[in-house]
Amino acid sequence: MSQQRKVYNKDMALNIKELIVEADRCVACGLCLPHCPTYRKTGSEADSPRGRIQLMRAVAQEILPNNDRFKAHIDLCLNCRSCETACPNNVNYGALVDSTRALFIPKKSIWLTLTKPFIRHRYLSYRLSWLIWLAQQFKLSHAIQYLIPAAKSLPTIDKPIVWKSLYPSNGITADKKGAVSLFLGCTSSALDSQTLTASIAILNKLGFDVHVPSQQTCCGSIARQMGDTDEASKLVALNASSFNQHMPILTTASGCGAGLNDYLPQHKVQDISAFLMSCDWTNIQIKPLSERIYVQDPCSLRNVQKSHQAVYSLLKKIPEADIQSLPGNSQCCGGAGAYMLTQSEMANNLREDKLAAIKANHVAILATSNIGCSLHIAKALREQNLTVSVMHPIQIIAKQMGFGV
Repeated sequence: MSQQRKVYNKDMALNIKELIVEADRCVACGLCLPHCPTYRKTGSEADSPRGRIQLMRAVAQEILPNNDRFKAHIDLCLNCRSCETACPNNVNYGALVDSTRALFIPKKSIWLTLTKPFIRHRYLSYRLSWLIWLAQQFKLSHAIQYLIPAAKSLPTIDKPIVWKSLYPSNGITADKKGAVSLFLGCTSSALDSQTLTASIAILNKLGFDVHVPSQQTCCGSIARQMGDTDEASKLVALNASSFNQHMPILTTASGCGAGLNDYLPQHKVQDISAFLMSCDWTNIQIKPLSERIYVQDPCSLRNVQKSHQAVYSLLKKIPEADIQSLPGNSQCCGGAGAYMLTQSEMANNLREDKLAAIKANHVAILATSNIGCSLHIAKALREQNLTVSVMHPIQIIAKQMGFGV
């Protein structure tokens, strides 16, 4: 991990020489092939990690042209980084893809230009949340979806919240265990306030003061995915200056956590489920739940943060609950940040495998730790009239602890 972080932390993107050096570390063994979702679907070497690395090197060395065909193969990559878990040489594939997009495939889209201010400035996303909430209250959602098809992915949201800078533990001083920072995220703050409020409630109950820095912003993952390293650098810098380096930064969206892990290595970034498993749960009352809960592992949690097992351990604290892994968890669901919008055909193709597993196992409750996965899967469930509760694991355990979320 230290080697990987050194590459990421040097710059938002490798330069061409560094990219070639890193690409040369790939020995083309092919162990990554069965782990790549797009290769499984297309069977094309150019849509595999090994094939893409060869293309990146060839374009960087000007052996092949930077044409539309090259861009299509790189854009089809989800950057799920499942290949990294199988690579015997620890090639930093995520850094290669990020850098290739920045160097050769920067996006100049109207969509990115319009959304950039809302992603960077939380007060703008807060106002947008109000508009979405009001539209849903006055039954205007269908009209908005007609005008903006991407709005079909929006869930029913709670009334927007003005976050406090500090949520102190209610325990006496002797019961306090410490302090943590909570990363809100642009999408989670706007569309999944339930998980954030549940996180604060649990952490307070366990004796932790929760700090919510007001200047924090988007993690930068969407900008990097679109090849906009200038914007990503600005967002990383804002977050670096907003959070205390000596205080754990807890994330509820694993996509954000993965980005912060890569680009803020000097901070103590942890997925909230992993952090909670390190806490003292003595005398914490959790109501039984006689239900089977299936867990969907986000790629960012499994392959980057490597904290997916903590979700199962946390949910197993619920008496009588049967915690199971959703079959096919090693494959990406197709959410992957903006991928579900920019590469909808492949994203939906991959999602069909998840839906097949949900139907085959008669899933009633699905736990997932990433807002992108949740939005992508829940949209298809609504379209097919399937009654499945898609929830963050923190929401599930908070409810069993008696918190109204």
